[in-house]
Order: sequence, then C-alpha cells, then structure tokens
Amino acid sequence: MRLTRRQTLAMLAQLAAVKRGFQTPPEILDYFRDKNLKPAFSWLDVWGEEHAHAFTVAGVTETRVLTEFKEAIDKALTAGTGFEAFKADMQARLTPRGWWGPKVVSDPTGKWKDKTVDFTKPGRLETTFWSNVRSARAAGQWNRIQRTKESRPYLVYVRSVAERKRPEHLAWVGTIKPVEDSWWRTHFPPNGWGCKCSVQQLDQEDRDAYLAQDGYSEDAPDFGEVDYVNRRTGEVTKVPRGIDPGWQTNPGLARAQTLVTQLTETLAEAGGLRAKPTIAKLWQGNWPKAMAKLDETVQLPVAASPRVAEALGADTEIVTVANELVAADIAAGKVADAGRYAIVQRIIDAGRLISGARNGLSRVRAMIDGKSWTLTLRKGDDGSVAVEKLTSR
Repeated sequence: MRLTRRQTLAMLAQLAAVKRGFQTPPEILDYFRDKNLKPAFSWLDVWGEEHAHAFTVAGVTETRVLTEFKEAIDKALTAGTGFEAFKADMQARLTPRGWWGPKVVSDPTGKWKDKTVDFTKPGRLETTFWSNVRSARAAGQWNRIQRTKESRPYLVYVRSVAERKRPEHLAWVGTIKPVEDSWWRTHFPPNGWGCKCSVQQLDQEDRDAYLAQDGYSEDAPDFGEVDYVNRRTGEVTKVPRGIDPGWQTNPGLARAQTLVTQLTETLAEAGGLRAKPTIAKLWQGNWPKAMAKLDETVQLPVAASPRVAEALGADTEIVTVANELVAADIAAGKVADAGRYAIVQRIIDAGRLISGARNGLSRVRAMIDGKSWTLTLRKGDDGSVAVEKLTSR
C-alpha cells in the first residue's frame, strides 16, 4: 500500500516522538520559569496578559508557599509527569508548612474578608496544576508555530477531548485561519478553565484539502463580546462570548511582554543610577528595532531618573516607552530609527522639567545637538511613568 504524503508525515512525527520520549520542549520550560512569583488572595488579582509573566495560585499569599507550587509544577513539566505525581509532591511540600488541609488566609489589601483555602479538596489542586501546564504548553506551541509558519502558515481549531464541551468552542471547530490572523490573539486555546481544545498547524496543501470538506471554514462564528467587571480592581474587560474571563489572551503572544516586564522590574530593583548604563546598552544594536516590530504592545525601559520619579510622585525610577509609539514615530519620519529613542535619557538628564502640565501630563524640554526637544511624560494609575510624545524642532 502506498502511503499518502499526510500519512508519511504523521508516521515521521510519531517516530520522532518515540525517539524523544516525554522530554518537554525547552520553550515550554522557558515560558514557565520566566514568570515572577506574585502572591494573590484571589485569582482576580492577576488578570489577562499578566498571567504570561506572573505566577500565582489563588489564595496563596505567602511567597515561600508559592515557591513550592512553582517548583513542583516545574518538576512535573520537566519530567513529563501527570497530576497524581504532582499531588503527592505537593502534599510532601505543604504538610510541613501547615498548608495541606484547611488554611485561613487574609486579604493583604483588606478589601475582602478572611477565607479558608484547602488544597486537599477535589478539583482545587487539579485546577491549579492543569491551568498552568496547559498555558505553558500553549505558549510553547505558539513559539514553535512562529518558527515554522513560513512552511505551514495556517492553523485549524481542533475539537476538545474534554467530557464537557462548550457550545461556542464546538462551533469554532474546523475554523482555519492564517497564523498571523488577529483571531488567534483571543481564541488560541485553551479558552477557559478545563478547556482541552487545541490547534493543528497546516501547510497550503492541507489547508486547501480541509476547506474542500464539510465542517471546515475560514469564517469563525462570532458570538459577540461581553463586558466583564473584575470585582477586585473594577477593571472592565471585553471578553469574547464563549471564552472564560481571564482566558481571552494568547499566552505565547505575551512572551515578549513577559521578558520585557521581567527586565523592567529588575532594573527598577537595581535603582536609577545602576539601571542607566544597562538601558543605554539596550538601545544600541538590533534590540530596539526588533521590539518596534512586535505585534503586541510592550512598554520598553528607555530611561532612569530618580528626579522624575520624585517630581511626578511615581513608584518607579524607570521611564518606559510603548513599542508602538516608537514604530509610529519611525513611520512618520520623526526619528530615523528605533535606537534614536536613546535620546530620551539625555533629555531627562539635561532638560527642564515642567510638572503638572495640562491633562495630567508633564514635560521636559532640553537643547540636544542643536535641536530643541520636548518630551511629554504621563504618570500611570499604577505609579509608572511612560513617554507620551517626543518632538523636536
């Protein structure tokens, strides 16, 4: 019997899997290990894309206990073991700390009453395990998709293997769209608690063959959006109907944001004076150009200034700029290239700060290289400071 091309590729993939055994791809481990610990009273404390760079377990407010969870999940990912091995490991880790069984925890913010958490109850520990494992696997898969999208530029939404299948998810099964389509920013699975939907990567031949069959389409059913109010923060987020709130992001797309957030936090901890030379090096070479081309929005550290932080009442000495602003200024010819934004530090160091300007913005004016520069800064509600505008004449 002569094998078809698809059958041949499937056999090669199976042989490769046997050779590799259960070794976890490095991109999955990298994604998970790059997360910072963030103790949280409620799952609402870490929201949306923040999950890409923050590791949290609802109800775990102690860093040392949260560390045990992260190390145990890391161990399971590395070894390729399942939930039961993880559960036994967590029992051994949490028992000495008094966290295996009912534990009363208090809300650090004081907003909510004390509550009891119990990781021995059915479902609680399992939800923690699988939500982290599936998100890490999804991010790793997205990384591999990006590496192979030139030869296989399409994705098809694949039916869930879970017992309970959401009707919206079933309706999306068979949807075929290019890897770069914005639909995957919100609908790349998993798309909810316990969701076991997946995607398959296709080349042009596969895509054409599937679309010739019933049950496959380039048009995804649109069920609209719902407004979800985060009860902890008051933040209102539009979530596609059929996706659980908090799961409306693609963990792989937030990979760059994860790394940049980690970098910014490290620079902030180092302090302005120590951070300045590191930031200066960042804005040399190819890094700024690569960041400006990212599809996702990230805030890039561009300067460090204790003076600005004090004058604006900010919580950090690190000044950031959105990559999309850099890209827009390059496209408009306002700056020759992304590296030119290194001038922000020089303007801050040499300029005159006009704090409390209209619309909640502050400005710094300076003469640099014979040009008059005006830097507009905005202090965020979270205590951050970001570049709003950069002009010269």
